[in-house]
Amino acid sequence: MNEHSFAKAVMLIKAQVKDAKLVDEKRRQIIAGAIQVFKRKGFHKATVREIAREAGLSLGSIYDYVSSKDDILYLFFENYVVNFFAKVRSSTCQVADPLARLKINYRAFVEAAMELEDQVMLSYTQARYVKKDYLKVILQKEFEIVDHFRRLIRELGPGAFDPFLEANFLVFSGVFGVLRRWILKPYFRKEEIIDFLVQSQMNNLSRRISKKRNAKVRGIYGQVG
Repeated sequence: MNEHSFAKAVMLIKAQVKDAKLVDEKRRQIIAGAIQVFKRKGFHKATVREIAREAGLSLGSIYDYVSSKDDILYLFFENYVVNFFAKVRSSTCQVADPLARLKINYRAFVEAAMELEDQVMLSYTQARYVKKDYLKVILQKEFEIVDHFRRLIRELGPGAFDPFLEANFLVFSGVFGVLRRWILKPYFRKEEIIDFLVQSQMNNLSRRISKKRNAKVRGIYGQVG
């Protein structure tokens, strides 16, 4: 299979204010406010006025930091994906065993999904409203998360399926607890859901390694015979 890749893309949301630190601070406020409004009303029905009020800004001042509601939605996605990836990457450690290294990273991924559950849910429900040029950048950032797991899976050795396909499924399975939270929360603690996902997914991958090792052993004994 050909190497999967996206062209590098950069999206710069213009601000009227020149102080980069202030822009970053106010945009964090705007994102936090937008999350609350999007949760209540969704992107389509939300207004910039409502987001500004929730963020503690006036309607006039919010336009010093963004130009439109589309900008706000993009900033939400960018902030969510970057923070999510940072939490997963921070778990990377110098563990020699590739399966143990994958398990540590996957657990960090699932824990991050549960911690950022509102953002995860919004990313799945509101993505259809993102402008195409903004979406291209967001997909590039999400691809980096998938590719991170693809590389970890490749370290396990060849398997029956393409590592890119397996990595995509692994990432999707990692948000299962969030997407099904409405029915799971009354019955299971967050830690139980995390343990279930980690054990079930790692068991599948460990069987893949066992098959590989068994085949290698059979090959050695076959040569001896």
